[in-house]
Amino acid sequence: GGMNLGVLLGKQWAVAIGALDWAKGLTPALVARLVGWDWTSVVLVSLATVVGHNWSLYLGFKGGRGIAATIGLLFAWDLRLALLFLTIIAIGWITNYGPQSCLIALTLLAPVAWLLAAPLEIVWGSVALLVISIIKRLEANRLPLPSDAREQRAVLLRRLWLDRDIESDREWQERGKIK
Repeated sequence: GGMNLGVLLGKQWAVAIGALDWAKGLTPALVARLVGWDWTSVVLVSLATVVGHNWSLYLGFKGGRGIAATIGLLFAWDLRLALLFLTIIAIGWITNYGPQSCLIALTLLAPVAWLLAAPLEIVWGSVALLVISIIKRLEANRLPLPSDAREQRAVLLRRLWLDRDIESDREWQERGKIK
């Protein structure tokens, strides 16, 4: 994903790949809406796009977290949800709580969609986006878990809340850099 490329190759790559991932999420949902598909079909196409991004056939069923693609599909679903999501993520990155802000934004999507009287398909699609994200965080591209049960629980909690296996964000980002 864009964030990983940003860490490895520089911020300009994060922006470029992030924009492409955003377009990847926006395009199928927007086209489905423009051709007149019902909300169920639009939401299913959108969810399939994020699942395909997160578990890419071309990358051995590994992939990114789908956040930029999610933002893209939210622009097609409901601009208000997209702006809410972007605002929460921006606050998270400014305050150095980026991974947590993504989880919080995803958790708030469904209740806010319901409060905004969005179509029920969008409300349930928002729940599905949260579930997809939680699964992706916990499986972490199939990184192995430690053998000790207590440490397994600790790693799973870090994956869920911090979106990484260890406490240190810097060490986690440095692990994949080409030296």
